[in-house]
Amino acid sequence: MAGLLLPRAAYRFAVPSGEPLQDTCVDCGASLHPGVDDWLSVRSTCATCGARLGPAAWATGVAAGLAGGLVGAALGPVAVLPLFLAVTVLGVLLAAIDIACRRLPDTLVLPALAVTPVLFAVVAAVTAQWSDWLRALLACLASGVVFIGMALLPGGGYGMGDAKVAALLGWYFGWLGWQAVLLGALLPWLLNAPLLLALLASGRVGWKSHLPFGPALLAGGLLAVCVVAW
Repeated sequence: MAGLLLPRAAYRFAVPSGEPLQDTCVDCGASLHPGVDDWLSVRSTCATCGARLGPAAWATGVAAGLAGGLVGAALGPVAVLPLFLAVTVLGVLLAAIDIACRRLPDTLVLPALAVTPVLFAVVAAVTAQWSDWLRALLACLASGVVFIGMALLPGGGYGMGDAKVAALLGWYFGWLGWQAVLLGALLPWLLNAPLLLALLASGRVGWKSHLPFGPALLAGGLLAVCVVAW
């Protein structure tokens, strides 16, 4: 159900860095309603001209439903499950934005980074899993440092948004264990490589083209969580 509400948010946030949120239809220029009811609308088309605004609601709904179902089946009824489901829905939104404009907005990632340690601390206090909380913190720092280093390399094709999302996912991998951290770091490249080769073979991209890495990072993270939890 949460996935059905993502298209309008994806459309609004899919703007170049430093630009304000999209508040008009790109086709007819009609203004979008600024209220909460518009943000929570399942409509993925312009009410005036019918143009598509962001991804289709059925696509984000199916993606969030399948991803959340996999996470729920893998983890089972544990105290930390709501946090994993929340970041799963956020991951679907971030992937849609990254595909649209090759950007992972700080407006979404930084608040998640700020609140995640607190929420995990609440779970740790209730379940006495402070060792897991500490490991999650270390995994977050390690993932962030590695990806920041790659983002600073010239021509690496990675951005600081990728580094921040990697640090965020590090909390979740670290909570499950170092095996999840390792898989979460390796699987995105294994998933991205076949796609890149297929696009190169079809001529849709060149060797110097930069593809959005966020979707592979998030899909690899989902697979890592499911493999380790199961």
